[in-house]
Amino acid sequence: MDDLERKSTPWLNGGFDVEGIAAALAALLVALLLGWIWAPLFWIGFAAAVAALFAARWANRTPPEVANGVVAPVDGMVVSVGLAEVPPELRLDQKPMTRIRISSAPTATNKVYTPISGSLENAIVEDGDNSIPFAMRPDDEGLARAFMSFESQGDHVGVKLASGGFGPRLDIDMVAGDIARLGRPCGTRRLGGWCDVFLPAHAAVTAWPGQSLVGGETVIGRLGAESEIRYPVAEAKEEDAFEPKVEEAEDMDDDYLSPDEADMSEDPAVLFARLREAARRSEEGD
Repeated sequence: MDDLERKSTPWLNGGFDVEGIAAALAALLVALLLGWIWAPLFWIGFAAAVAALFAARWANRTPPEVANGVVAPVDGMVVSVGLAEVPPELRLDQKPMTRIRISSAPTATNKVYTPISGSLENAIVEDGDNSIPFAMRPDDEGLARAFMSFESQGDHVGVKLASGGFGPRLDIDMVAGDIARLGRPCGTRRLGGWCDVFLPAHAAVTAWPGQSLVGGETVIGRLGAESEIRYPVAEAKEEDAFEPKVEEAEDMDDDYLSPDEADMSEDPAVLFARLREAARRSEEGD
């Protein structure tokens, strides 16, 4: 029997961290005391209790079975995809790399997932400034940040996390040298923030701006494959948009016929190009 069939509540695939529940209960108690002093103060403590529950919320995820896949490390929405310089904290020599920037709301689940199967080569956590409760912009000063570098068969993937500085916001449960399995929890980021995923420039990218991501499940790229995105994209010439190209060969003269000999069953656009080339060559001969 399948594991889901054994569960009486298969739709319940998440929960709350114990410390988050304790913090929420403490905040609720403070809210009641403040409300006893002055009723409007109750809502300050109540808001703190709700924030504690959001910070403690997690969900079970099922990683996809895909070879050389890269999954989203967090829940959120793709803000941008493009080439960018790599932060020195990631200690990666590949510059520039393809950066997928993800924004997460404060209500997003709090788990961080390993983006690839491989090994963790580097992990750095920086505490933030307690005066900054939320990460409004990814590069603001005073944010709590974490940097992780993963390696798989010679390819490297970097992850940069950012969140507000108030309270314990970022925890990484792995250390350098640990083996990473695709889409497994490897840390905690509370109350949302930002996440930059750095892929090799030759990797295939399957994410696009505006896409909603499920951490640990949504595939955002493939390693060991030619990228589907080109930087920069060359603009097409005006004549390319209207005039079909006819492949030239040594016996090209035999391919261009006079209007009387032309096969009218051909593609009209190709036929027109061939007739025009025949007329040009006739004028040059005169």
